[in-house]
Amino acid sequence: MKFGIPIGNFGTFGKFGDAADVVAVAENAETLGYDSVWVHDHIFMPAKIDSRYPYNESGVAGFAYHQDIFDPLAIMAAVAVRTSRVQIGTSVLIIPYRDPLHQAQMLATLDHLSHGRIVHGIGVGWMEEEFNALGLADHFPVRGRITDEWMRLCIETWTAEGPTSFEGDYYEFSEMGGLVDCVQKPHIPIWVGGKGPIAARRVSRYGSGYHTITSTPDEVAAEIKIVHDEMERQGRDPSELEVSMLGPMVLLDGDPDSVRGFPAVAGGGHDQIIDTLGQYADAGLDHALTLPAYTTPNWDITPQQHLEAMTELAEEVMPALR
Repeated sequence: MKFGIPIGNFGTFGKFGDAADVVAVAENAETLGYDSVWVHDHIFMPAKIDSRYPYNESGVAGFAYHQDIFDPLAIMAAVAVRTSRVQIGTSVLIIPYRDPLHQAQMLATLDHLSHGRIVHGIGVGWMEEEFNALGLADHFPVRGRITDEWMRLCIETWTAEGPTSFEGDYYEFSEMGGLVDCVQKPHIPIWVGGKGPIAARRVSRYGSGYHTITSTPDEVAAEIKIVHDEMERQGRDPSELEVSMLGPMVLLDGDPDSVRGFPAVAGGGHDQIIDTLGQYADAGLDHALTLPAYTTPNWDITPQQHLEAMTELAEEVMPALR
């Protein structure tokens, strides 16, 4: 199993750190032997959110408007030049938020800065208030179709030879040059975030990875089957797929009753964490994106606490699963 760590651009060190600390987390992760580092994506956070969060049973997102959100692509550029080995991924970039041509160029540039270490995790978005505030209210009802079209556009710009043209329902351009290709061939790997048949169809179109969130081992196995079946219908080999999951892990002072995903009972020790992760591996999970869970809110965490949790996982858990 591979291991990744979110590096905290989404308000993790709101009281005790800044953007430089987020980059330092990535550097420490590389030193500790992590396979990947990850950024999250929101442009800002409304003070009042009525939209239903789709990835827990309550439908309430555990976000706060007073968390600082550092731009994920800017942070990735800094990480790219301060590290040399770890993959650098988005978990996930909300595709309809950004101009697709500009987005393709930024990601290709990041792939060059990192010498081919970018993983493009994608999502369609869920927070209607953020779409509205960005002037994209018309995008929200059709955000899935826009995501599909704009990913086709990105792939076209990354792989075309010579001037590129594109004509879609939501975007078009003609004979455009100066577009950067990717270091990775044929292009940056695309890991599709989401759950269920719609996400599976999106994976089958252009995904080399499936990225789920806070599922149980049984749920992971069921989700993978849906994705594999869809890939086979499209004539693709399911063995090409890398399966990842973002989920909190109980480490240090974590409360097991408050989190879901990679569950481990407090006091159960590293053996229980290893056993639980082994169940995920047996279910088909290739890449675990572990987020240490604390009893205090994320924005009260210090960079030192985060480093201690990363170190504990790297030294006591990861070697048993590799």
